Amino acid sequence: MRLSKVWPARGLCLAVLLAFAAAVVARPAQAAAPADSIIYVVQPGDTLYRIGLRYGVSWIDIMQANNLSGSIIYSGQQLLIPLNEPAPAPTPPPADDPPTAEPPPSETTTYTVQPGDILNRIAQRFGVTVSALVGANNLFNPSLIYAGQVLIIPGADYAGNGSEVAPPPSGGSKLILVDISEQRMHVYQDGNLIWDWVVSTGEPGLDTWPGSYTVLDKIPNAYAATWNLWMPNWLGIYWAGYLENGIHALPILWDGSRLWDGYLGTKVSFGCVILGVDEAQTLFDWAEVGTVVTIQD
Repeated sequence: MRLSKVWPARGLCLAVLLAFAAAVVARPAQAAAPADSIIYVVQPGDTLYRIGLRYGVSWIDIMQANNLSGSIIYSGQQLLIPLNEPAPAPTPPPADDPPTAEPPPSETTTYTVQPGDILNRIAQRFGVTVSALVGANNLFNPSLIYAGQVLIIPGADYAGNGSEVAPPPSGGSKLILVDISEQRMHVYQDGNLIWDWVVSTGEPGLDTWPGSYTVLDKIPNAYAATWNLWMPNWLGIYWAGYLENGIHALPILWDGSRLWDGYLGTKVSFGCVILGVDEAQTLFDWAEVGTVVTIQD
């Protein structure tokens, strides 16, 4: 699951919102349905979220209409799609031309934020990473920048080979290792394994990204506006454009139930790393901003 730009709670994962343009095919209704509903047959690769995007309805409404206890669906399954009015076939949003990246500045410079800017585009423009901008400007929330704000654009020597080397993270003696193939998390302190837990990572098409990261922020109970979910014990770990992925407990639905309860150990999330309730609380209390997180296939 991913956390969006709502602060202090941010929405979930994803860079995948553009992927819905790969159209799914609805078959004719095979059973009587209310006049404002249709029957849809699930196709390989479908998710509730993508089906909802196609028909302009919330994936939560589809869950409720079909009395589903979670987001797990399977190819060939028939779903009732509640429609208030006929929905036009979706068209992909126009793709923005990616900004041309300038060579990384040899020396530190500054940039004044313009209306409509986001940190990811600024990073692309100057050929630096979002992490470098976050570190150079001590940004607590990379999504909260504003027009007129002056940002430091780190030079080539930043965090590597000069006087502007970034300080090491405060959680340097701690390591969180997520193994996607095993669906497990191994937690180390001072080189010693202290916890070994089962997790769930992103479902196919909403995959959790392998890489080396650090804990960017901690929120006791984050809200995902896109999916109308609460995500307890949120640890943000990386940004994909303006969306953040994280580690958190089984999310809480509108009715108080836990999404994906009983499915830990399988790839079912929207991209975040999901832990059991007790495990997530333990990790949240232990981890610090700056704790290293390594995700491997």
